[in-house]
Amino acid sequence: MTDKTSKMTEAQLIDRAREALSDSSWVIGECAAQWTKKYAKGRTDADFGAMVGLSGDQIYQRRRVWESFGDVRDQYSNLRWSHYYISLTWDDAPECLQWAEENKATVAELKAWRRAIHGEDLSISEPFEEYPADSEVTFLSDEPTSVKDPSGYGQSEQGGLGDSGLREQADSPATVGGHARDMGNSGNEYSPFRSGAASPAPKGSGSEVSVVAKPELTPEQAIKRICTAVERSNQMLTPSVQSAFSELSPKLKKRFIKAVSDLNSVAAKLQ
Repeated sequence: MTDKTSKMTEAQLIDRAREALSDSSWVIGECAAQWTKKYAKGRTDADFGAMVGLSGDQIYQRRRVWESFGDVRDQYSNLRWSHYYISLTWDDAPECLQWAEENKATVAELKAWRRAIHGEDLSISEPFEEYPADSEVTFLSDEPTSVKDPSGYGQSEQGGLGDSGLREQADSPATVGGHARDMGNSGNEYSPFRSGAASPAPKGSGSEVSVVAKPELTPEQAIKRICTAVERSNQMLTPSVQSAFSELSPKLKKRFIKAVSDLNSVAAKLQ
């Protein structure tokens, strides 16, 4: 939590979140997290959303992304908010985000790479999953509007759109029915990775299932990811977690101490 938001009043947090509606999901998430911590008093994300102009689900998404990744997002200059959103429930999120950062991967490429290293068949499409873009917030107007009968649009003798229809079509925003797919050089082969990605997708044809081995890390990549994991672990060891450590099960406490001791032993040898 930044010093700026931690000192804001409830009204200031709401105003700042409203100002960020069109350009920053991070700011909205930060404000929602701070409001929940200091001012909620039993109220929910839906209550905050009603004051800001978003649904409870939209506020929840942005708050959870901020709480999970707000402290490390500066380490990934090539990633967008959507990268963090799709990895919110991944147990290997740090590793996946690091790969996406190093390869400047899109969200689709990140999802495909993770499926590949988990041995999934990339020829089987995933169920459609809609997720918000970094600054994509859609508002529905409460003003009544008229709907024109399709038969009223002018058409040419050849069955195409008339001049007015072409103008309306040109002025209207383009829409798509699903996720766009990058096409290979041949024009008919789908590839979930760019040609320059470090870890290409598995290749296969027909009904065969393609499985690739998890890409081997270089020493530099391994150390970078270990640093990220250790730094996040240290940040999670808050005073409240430390004070509650004695109440944990003996098995868990022993496991934690052993893991830390083993890491310290290896680090000592490297000095």
